[in-house]
Amino acid sequence: MQYLRVNTLKISPQELKDRLESKGIVLEDTYLDYMFKIVKSPYSPGSTPEYLFGYYYLQNISSTVPPLVLNPSVEDMVLDMCAAPGGKTTHMAQLMNNEGIIVANDMKKERLKSLSSNIQRLGIKNVVILNMDALKLDKLQIYYDKILLDAPCTGNPIKGRSRKITRKDIEYCSRRQKSLLDVGLNILEIGGELVYSTCSLEVEENEEVVHYILDKRNDIQLVDISDFIKETKEINIKEGGIKGTLRIYPPDEPFFIAKFRKVE
Repeated sequence: MQYLRVNTLKISPQELKDRLESKGIVLEDTYLDYMFKIVKSPYSPGSTPEYLFGYYYLQNISSTVPPLVLNPSVEDMVLDMCAAPGGKTTHMAQLMNNEGIIVANDMKKERLKSLSSNIQRLGIKNVVILNMDALKLDKLQIYYDKILLDAPCTGNPIKGRSRKITRKDIEYCSRRQKSLLDVGLNILEIGGELVYSTCSLEVEENEEVVHYILDKRNDIQLVDISDFIKETKEINIKEGGIKGTLRIYPPDEPFFIAKFRKVE
């Protein structure tokens, strides 16, 4: 299944729908008025003039949930800790109406090309790109109102895996995710919120990470985001293994999502 997110900073959903349907692309509405399922296309949806003009971004519908749960506003200083290739960064910029500030960080220099390209193509003006190890972000001593940590993970079969995942891989990712989350919470303003997400199905990378951080720190609380299930009826979304968290299951791309608030 392919989806496209309309870049409402440049075009209205209805205008884009009319343009693409006149080219023979069949679109179907989703729970978001600016997101369409591509039912049928006579050619690659990434090769149209509209795509090159930055009128839309090809994105799985599951990955729209973390930015919506974070819900950044025009007033916010936002950090996307692991940003490339930029789907969630550009979605947040859209939610913020190209105002406020987003710091989009990624450790791998080669991945910054796709991040920068997408930001430019979509006409995003409120993003600053940063290239550093997210585990060292606290050394900058910059604090944020909202943080998205879509953490590197072992992935899932639906998204595609280039090799077989071992127990060692899962344990390595779990340790790194715990460290990344700890760093993110260190640079969150008091009263600020952080959304943690992965596209992995593994408990060790999801619920176990949440348990670890709640046991370790007394300056944060878990925010109940289970009400979001009502808003996304067409996605196979349910409450996670910890009350107040979310899990998205196949046939949609799997995701785990948790939200934290810094209280002191």
